[in-house]
Parts: sequence; C-alpha cells; structure tokens
Amino acid sequence: MAPSRFGYPGSDAPEDPSVENQVEAFVELLDTLEIDQVYVLATSAGGATAIKFALMYPERTKGLILYCSGYPTLEEPEDEVTYVGPPAFLCSDFPMWFFSPLFGPVMGMDRDTIEMIMPLKERKEGIVIDAKVSNTVMYNHREDYDMSTLEVPVLCFHAKDDKLADYSGAKPWEERIPDCTFISFETGGHLMVGNGEVIQKELAKFVERTR
Repeated sequence: MAPSRFGYPGSDAPEDPSVENQVEAFVELLDTLEIDQVYVLATSAGGATAIKFALMYPERTKGLILYCSGYPTLEEPEDEVTYVGPPAFLCSDFPMWFFSPLFGPVMGMDRDTIEMIMPLKERKEGIVIDAKVSNTVMYNHREDYDMSTLEVPVLCFHAKDDKLADYSGAKPWEERIPDCTFISFETGGHLMVGNGEVIQKELAKFVERTR
C-alpha cells in the first residue's frame, strides 16, 4: 500500500496543492504512524514530490527510488510553463476510452492500460493538479530541485523509449547526483514492461546496501 497524492483516490486536495504541502502531508502521516525513516519511491509525475521530500527531509529518507520519473530540467527555461498534461475535458471515462487506441503511438502504452485508471472521475482532480503543478514545477523552478545536492542514495530506472518522461532529461543526472545508481532499459516504455525481473534484483541490491 502507498499514500495517494493530492486529488487521487482517497486523498483530498487542499486549497494550495503545492509540492511542498504534499511533502508536509507525508511527513505528518509518518509522524502519526511513528515511522522515522522510509524509502521514497515515485513514478512519473510523482517524481517532483519524491525529490522534494528527499531534499527537505534527508534525515527521514533511507533512499530515493525513481521509476520512469520526471526530472528537473538542466537548461534555463525561456518561458514559464503553466500546464503539461491532458486537457481537463479529456479526464473523463468516455473521452479517455475513445482516445485509448492512441495510447500506443502517443504514449507508448498498451490500450489495455486504460483499465488500470478507470474510473477517471476518481483521478481527474489529481491529474489536473499534476498538469498544473507536478509537471511544471521542476521546469519553472529547477533551482529548488537541484538533485546534485541530495544527501541520500538514489536508484533510478528509466527506459530509453519512454514517451512520457524523456530519457534524455533523466540520464544526465546520473553523473550529477552524488550517490546514484542509474539502470537503463532499451525498451519497456513508460511502464517499463518486460523489465520486472531486473528491477526486482536491483531494488533488492539497493535496499541491502542502504538499509
């Protein structure tokens, strides 16, 4: 089990669903559960929150694991980005089902992936928050997500053919993060299909080294 981020099933969104507020919500949860340290694992748009958690609370982070995650941009942005994601009107069951044949060519994922995210109404608020906040903040405010200052061990998994989280924006961080293990896959897409065995082995090695 894992906690949902703001706007996803079981997790309401506050008036200000910032990444920092999401981190504080997770810390409050850990305090309530009386858990001192955790491994922080995130996929895709969740990367912004996970990276920020490790930067803000290194003493509570045993290790950071990024799975087909987004990363801070390395180049100075020319213009501010305000929305990166599907338009809000598409975040409903019928429109998403209608466009699901394009999952392969556009997103590199099997059409059957839609079964994992239905019903969309339970995720719409979270998807829109990601498009406005999580998917833009590491571009607009990259200086606040400088992974070269991380004080925790990091394990990264990324497929070269990922169409949603660009591999070219992820790989350069391997040499910039102080303690980084970067595992590349030739294929697998955003869900890294077919690489489960390698992922499990590398996760076990990472935990054994850092626990």
